[in-house]
Amino acid sequence: MSVHHGAIRRCSKVASAYFLALLATAFFAFPIFWMVTASLKSDQIITAYPPVWVFVPNLQNYVKLVEDLGILKMFINSAVIVGLSTCLAMVCGTLAAYALARFDIKNKQLIAFEVLSIRMLPPIVSVVPMFILARWLGVFDTYWLLTAAYALAGLPFVVWVMRVFIQDIPQSIEEAALIDGCSRLESFWRVTLPLLMPGLAATMVIVFMFAWNEFLLASMLTSNAAKTLPVIAANTLNAKSIAWGMASAAGVVMSLPVVVLVLLMQRYLVRGLTLGAVKG
Repeated sequence: MSVHHGAIRRCSKVASAYFLALLATAFFAFPIFWMVTASLKSDQIITAYPPVWVFVPNLQNYVKLVEDLGILKMFINSAVIVGLSTCLAMVCGTLAAYALARFDIKNKQLIAFEVLSIRMLPPIVSVVPMFILARWLGVFDTYWLLTAAYALAGLPFVVWVMRVFIQDIPQSIEEAALIDGCSRLESFWRVTLPLLMPGLAATMVIVFMFAWNEFLLASMLTSNAAKTLPVIAANTLNAKSIAWGMASAAGVVMSLPVVVLVLLMQRYLVRGLTLGAVKG
């Protein structure tokens, strides 16, 4: 009888855990569901009270985004700028992290802190000097300006996180490769880098998300040619009215690349986010 009651208690605990997980999932997924459905509604249905749950979906808001706001061009701008800046930050940051983790550099803790201090500055502090410098150099409203700005913003995060991942890899593995005749670069490329893939994937996704959603620099350092999605999405809001349908459609368009990237990298993300990233 006691065994029977114990089995019932275990089943009830499992059922409760699944119920709580389902409830939490529904709680966090409901805003996404609302945004997607709102992007397929007309403005009259979106503002109706009580809310309309059964409706005929249409792509009117997406058509307006393309025709009125030119969102396709902004999507390409964001993809090119964020892609280049993420790659640049990952390459430079990983190499810098490797040097700080493996080489005996004088005052390397101070160097690491100085790199991190770039991230400590609020963006509003640096955006005005960057604006003046960009106008003086003639690179205002160009891909290269935003790419450099986003790469510089993501670099400290990459250095600090990747340094921890590299320190978690035993140095004896690289020493064995050096004994076998590999150069320092070959040992990094053939031995260390494959082991860093989970950490690289997790770090890349986070840097990509920060750059993809960045608004302040994109709004201050561009006027037309290099505008990105967050800037154009903000145009759906004004002081007198809010185009809820277009704003929801813009949110869906902005979310899709991040969702796709996470799905592609999910095999690395779970392991990467739990490897040493919480260490000092």
